[in-house]
Parts: sequence; structure tokens; C-alpha cells
Amino acid sequence: MIDPLVVIRLMINCGWFRLLAFRRQDTCGTNGAYSSPPRVSQGKTAIFGDGAGCAETGCVNSRCYNPRMFSGLRTMSNSAWPLISVMLCLGFSVHPLQCLAQTPTQQTVTFIEQARAAAVAGRFADAIADYHEALRIAPRNVDAEIGLAQAYRGARNFDAAKQMLEQARRQHPKSAAPLEMLGDLDLELQTYDAAIAHLKAALALAPANLDARNRLAVAYKAKGGAADKANALEQIAKVLARDPQNALALYTRAEIYADQNRDALALLDAQTVVELQPQNSRGRALLGKILVRAPAGAAAEQIKQRCGRAVVALEPLRNAAGTSGSASADSETLFLLSRAYRCAGQDEKAAATLEEFEKSSQNDRTTKENQTQAKHLVQRADELAMKNDFAGSLAVLQQAIAMDATYPAAYSQLAKLYYSAGDIEKASDAIGQALERAPYHPEYLYVQGKIFEKQGKLDDALGAFQRTVLVNPKESDAYFEMGAIYQQRGERAKALAAYAQAVEISPDDPDYKRALAGLHDSAPVRP
Repeated sequence: MIDPLVVIRLMINCGWFRLLAFRRQDTCGTNGAYSSPPRVSQGKTAIFGDGAGCAETGCVNSRCYNPRMFSGLRTMSNSAWPLISVMLCLGFSVHPLQCLAQTPTQQTVTFIEQARAAAVAGRFADAIADYHEALRIAPRNVDAEIGLAQAYRGARNFDAAKQMLEQARRQHPKSAAPLEMLGDLDLELQTYDAAIAHLKAALALAPANLDARNRLAVAYKAKGGAADKANALEQIAKVLARDPQNALALYTRAEIYADQNRDALALLDAQTVVELQPQNSRGRALLGKILVRAPAGAAAEQIKQRCGRAVVALEPLRNAAGTSGSASADSETLFLLSRAYRCAGQDEKAAATLEEFEKSSQNDRTTKENQTQAKHLVQRADELAMKNDFAGSLAVLQQAIAMDATYPAAYSQLAKLYYSAGDIEKASDAIGQALERAPYHPEYLYVQGKIFEKQGKLDDALGAFQRTVLVNPKESDAYFEMGAIYQQRGERAKALAAYAQAVEISPDDPDYKRALAGLHDSAPVRP
């Protein structure tokens, strides 16, 4: 049985979608409006209709706002990926004849290399599809499993990443790599006890793995206790015994020493980090921070000399911010630099930099406040939409966007409102804005698919639903929509497979079961 992700990738690349002009029948009523009773199915094809059956107070511009479609895709149970058989290799960027000429091992390597290139380019959906194809050929390939997990991380699907790494760990109990990547993922998720457990297990299998040992030191340091910092220093000593110029180990140790007010030791390590990696901004900031903290009893000239060295360390960070298009360096750097200028005797520069710091700090506070306020406003807009108050919800969303124009959920919610009101072009523009800010969010991809459906762009709709399940294979609603489109196009086998996948993920959903049973009971069309 071929992995459905492979099918999706082949269909996208080969152009197998035939454009059929049809518009699906939408229904509306209490079953399609926010005013419907709890636990009543909203209907996955009913976002808005012609208003028939809607109570006058339950419609928005003669349309109904459907919560089921747009309240967020549901939590799904774990499932396998059986779908449909399809030809191999053809349609990928690898030349078909070359692909057919390759051995399975060569094909696996080719797909892994292709996936890595896609991930580096930020094309995580393509990377996921290629890694799945590599795993179809070589189901227990640890490089493909770890690569797939990393691609899921890039798409912000941490659950799928962890699930894949756990699978790799079970399949390769003597390999340290899955455990190391689990520890790295735990660090990102700030689950430090789990990170420590995974990284210690990885080091039990591969004691010479300096990357894993560095990560373990970082995990201990992040916990913050005195005993944890001692454990971190123990791990760092083991790293530096093998690699005395390991910049990450030196940086981590310098941070720990600085936190412990052991500035003489911290200074030596921070200086070495900057010497090894002059462009390391974090190393420079740490060095500047240590230098402006004058040791007790230091002479005035010694303090001035240290502060001059701090200026040398910190000024490149300010200059780099200017050349990169940023208005200024970050607030902490500006504060340290103002202190360094002051104690180095450069009072005018100190005053100017302090003023810049105060502006930057105020901007930071305002930005955070606006971001928080925007989130609250989007929640309020959703509450108003649930009452079918289109005008009120729209006004609140406009306020949210004015507060934080970078927040993608505001644009997604806006797209749902416009869709429900029948303004499909504005809905399309809004969901495009959301995806510009969060290109692999499965809900936004799903909403985009529904909008494409309404526009009659079935190829594009299928592509959006397929990208949805690529980045999150547990999205049953997307499979249901794929099945509905395949059924409308007369592609019965594909429709059955998609409906079956939706039912497997969400076995209690009555709409999925009804669609699958109805298609099973209908006789296949004979040419």
C-alpha cells in the first residue's frame, strides 16, 4: 500500500488534477449557524448557503456562520496512512528514467537528499512528502525518520515530530540519534527533565557525542538549580576535554560562571568565544555584560579600560542592527552599551545610547502589550461571530489588526467572516495574509482549501487540503473534503480512500461514516 503523502506529492507534481467546473451544494440553517444547539453536527460542506431555513436573527447578511468548519480543526487519534496505490518515482523532480534505473537504496538516498534541500529552503511540505517516499522504499531508515521529524518541527507540528522520533527510537534501540533529537526537541519545548533523560540515554549509547553532551549541559543549566548547574559544568568539562575550543561549551560555561558572579572565569571563556566566533552576537553581548561589571576594589583606570573593551565588543552589534534594516539593536544591548560608554568616559555617546535604549524599551513594551491585546480582540471577535454579529466581529478584528498586523489568527478569522458573508474575494485575500505569516498552519491551509472550493478552483482546493494533511496527518476534515471533491469528479477509488482515512482518524464522526457508507453502497460508474 502506498503512503498517501506520496500520492499527494505525485498528484501535485504531475498535474493529475482535471479542472471540473462544479460548485458543491451548500446548506444553511440552524445546523449551519453558530446558533445551533451543542453536539449538533454543523455539516462540513455547509459554511453558508442561500439563507433557506435560517432564522432572521440567526443569519449574517442572509448567510450563516458555520462554527464547525472554522472553529479550528479537531484533535485526532493516531492513525496509519493507508490510502491508494500509485505509480512510483514518476512526477518527482528526479528524472523518471533515472529513478527507475536506481536501486532502492539509491532511490532512498535521492529522496533524502531532495528532502533535506527542500527543508533548507523552507519548503517543509515538500520535505515531508520526500521523506515519506524515502520511508516507503526503506521503512526503517533512521536518517529519513529523523529528517521527517525535523521537517515536522519546521512546520511547527511538534506532536508529529515527537511521534516519529519515538518510532525511530523503538525501531533503532542501539542508535543514539533519535534520542539526541528527542532531547533537542524537549529543549525547544522547555521540557527539561525529559530532555535530560533522553540526552543521558543517548550518551549511554554514544559517550563521545559532543553535540548531545552540550545539549545535556544546556538542559541542566536551563533548570537553574545549584545542583543542576554543577551537573552542567561536569558535562562541559567532558566536552572541553575532547574539544578545548568548543564555542558552545565555552559560552554555556561562561553564562554559568557569570550567574555565579565568578566573573574572572566567565571573562576568560567569553573572550575565547568571541575570538573563535567574532560574529557570535550572543557571545559579544555576554562579554560586554561581564566587562562592565567592575571587580570589587578595581582602580578607576582599570574600570575605564574594561569598559573600553566592552564598547569594542558591543558596538558591532549596534552596527549590525543598522545594516540589517532594524531600527536599532535590542534593548539589552543598548543598555549595556550605554553603561560601557559611561564608564569609558564617553558621556555624549552614553546619553544618546541611553535615550535610544529608552525608546527601544518602550517600543518593546508597547509591542508586547499590543500583541496581547490583539489576541484578546480575536477571541472577542470569535465570540461575536458565534452570535452571528458580523459587523461587530469585523470591527473588532480590524482593531486587532491595527494593534498587531503580524498576528495571523486575525486574518484567518477575517477570512472566515468574509466567507460566511459571501465575500469570497475578500476571504481569499485575508487567508492569503494569514498564510504569509504562518505558511504551514493546518487550519489556515484548510480554510484556504474551502475558499478555493467556493471559487470553483478545485485543483487549488485539493492542493490546499493535501498540504494540510502533509503538515498534520491527523486532520480528518481535510481528508473528508478531498473525498468529496474526488467523488464529485467521479474518482470513486480515491474518494473511498479519502473518506476511509477520515473515518479511521475520527471514527465517531457521523458525517464521515455517512459519506463512506453512501459511496460504498452506490454502484461504481462503468465507462
